[in-house]
Amino acid sequence: MLITRYSLAVLWVIQLILLIHFINRINRDVKKFLLSIKYNDPTIKFNTGTKDSFRELHESFAEILDAFGRVRIEKESEYRFFQTTIEHINVGLIAFHADGHIELSNKAAHNLLGLKSLVNISSLKKVRNNLPELLLKLKPNRPELISIKRDHKILKLSLNSTELIIKGKLIKIISIQNISNELEQEEMDAWQKLIRVITHEILNSVSPITLLASGLINIFEKDGILQSPKDLNENNIKDSINGLKVIQSRSKGLSAFVEEYRTSMQLPAPNFEMVSVHDLFLNMSVLFKQEFEKKNILFKFSADKHQNILADKKLIEQVLINLLNNAIYFTKNTSDPQIQLMAQTENQQTSIMVSDNGQGIEPEIMDQIFIPFFSTKEKGSGIGLSLSRQIMRMHNGNISVTSEINKGATFKLLF
Repeated sequence: MLITRYSLAVLWVIQLILLIHFINRINRDVKKFLLSIKYNDPTIKFNTGTKDSFRELHESFAEILDAFGRVRIEKESEYRFFQTTIEHINVGLIAFHADGHIELSNKAAHNLLGLKSLVNISSLKKVRNNLPELLLKLKPNRPELISIKRDHKILKLSLNSTELIIKGKLIKIISIQNISNELEQEEMDAWQKLIRVITHEILNSVSPITLLASGLINIFEKDGILQSPKDLNENNIKDSINGLKVIQSRSKGLSAFVEEYRTSMQLPAPNFEMVSVHDLFLNMSVLFKQEFEKKNILFKFSADKHQNILADKKLIEQVLINLLNNAIYFTKNTSDPQIQLMAQTENQQTSIMVSDNGQGIEPEIMDQIFIPFFSTKEKGSGIGLSLSRQIMRMHNGNISVTSEINKGATFKLLF
């Protein structure tokens, strides 16, 4: 019994030592596994070839580490793809924090701005004095057009921004595009269209004047010889007076045309204030009430009483008057004429729609209706829509149109 007692004591001590060793080994393996995850170290391996009780544990650790490794490789591949894409696109990108620290900037941004490296947006003062402040104030989905001097050239840059929150921090991403060539091309196209319209209008007036002047000359002169007063009769004098009156009328028409052009180029600077869209629509309803009733036009408007826009009330009223006059004109041959004013707000942008069910706009002239002096009306000046577009641009907004033949048109003002 003594031998047995001592033997049991020795076995108990050995068992305790083995248990401690077992626990320590588990602790070491778990620690090694956690450190591998913490430091993302793929070199740490576990022996899965043994047949002891640790084999299943090591296999589980190895599977988890392999899964983490695959995820890491995928993330690294995505990151490299992202970096390569960012570097190779032609659009400049700058991402920065609220304190101005730049998180990301690509090669295109450096080339456009003429800077080799960017650490903080304050360094953009070298490009343009107020550029850092402009980027900080730039609102999402509110593009800004700026000019900078680069290599003795003036570049027109379009700036757009978006915001996102990463790890609780706000990051603003700015896209920069050089649109100088596009603007120059658009400007040339616009001038060519304008010149064609002006030439057409002037020729329409000058051609009959020229023919009429030739006819009047023939009354008083035959084969280069002046007629004597006795050869002239009362009809000759009447024809001459009528001809001179027509020349005078067309000359006044040309003067009025030139005056309209001059007026369209000189708009007053807008006086911005908060304007109630509902009140704006109500004013239009009162203003056109008699005309709507006279022409049996069903007029409706809908706007939330709390909808407001930052605008020059007089200028926007002028835009709505132009659009409503057009709608009235183009519904004159409609059996059941209807005109509607609507407003909606989405993504902090307010839009006003003027819709009618008139004859619509032909697709081939859709891109010409905003050109000065282009008109499809019989006696239209072609100034209204051109002025409306200018006014909307002064409000940092735009005007667009959708239409179907014999179904009507909808003009949309976006603020």
